[in-house]
Amino acid sequence: MENILEVKNVCKTYISKENAFSNKIIETNAVKNVSFNIKKGEIKGLVGESGCGKTTVSNMILKLIPLTSGQILFKGSDINEFDKEKTRSFRKSAQMIFQNPYSSLNPKMKIKDILIEPLKIFNYKKNEINELLYETINSVGLNKNDLARYPHEFSGGQRQRVAIARALILRPEFIIADEPVSALDVSIQAQIINLLYDLKEKYNLTYLFISHDLNVVRYLCENVIIMNRGEIEEEGNCEEIFKNPKKEYTKTLLSSIATLD
Repeated sequence: MENILEVKNVCKTYISKENAFSNKIIETNAVKNVSFNIKKGEIKGLVGESGCGKTTVSNMILKLIPLTSGQILFKGSDINEFDKEKTRSFRKSAQMIFQNPYSSLNPKMKIKDILIEPLKIFNYKKNEINELLYETINSVGLNKNDLARYPHEFSGGQRQRVAIARALILRPEFIIADEPVSALDVSIQAQIINLLYDLKEKYNLTYLFISHDLNVVRYLCENVIIMNRGEIEEEGNCEEIFKNPKKEYTKTLLSSIATLD
């Protein structure tokens, strides 16, 4: 199966002053020579401790922050060479589900307005907007009556369903899910994970699933990338890495999984 995404030797360096009174420049290498591919229809996990560079990688993939060096290809085209029109098309094809549904939804907007905003940006007609709106809200397990409500009227799990619907409404091919269940109660996490899998099957989606929860990744993902301090430690089939990790860091990470004996 063909690659939908190719990340080649990507680096991100942040430059800052030592402090407000100094001219000394400090370079921080947040991501160092990261390379991986994602095949169309795949769910690939990206795992690591907080601060390892997972979110920085995802932001570079979606052109939210610029690369320092390297190359990112989406369906064979370099995203850094996209002009305004191609970038607009790319935004429609690649979406993100953010970590915290409490902060990623505008509290002053009704759910209907949150969902139709991207459709208006892309100049959809009224009949197309209504069709996509009702189909999408149903596909995430909500109903028409929910469209007139505000985010604060929902539980955490319901808000994340709204956030998923917002990412889905433009019918993208590729979605980055950045720790989409970490802010939710454990009892709700399984529902959202199963929903993501069902939507993947229904709409033929490709996911980059970012998490620090190894149990979730093992359940949902086919292949996994282990990151540490901005670099890839190990990559491969999820079950193989969980059963027979090669790197010491991976072994340490796996040994930290909570289990019931």
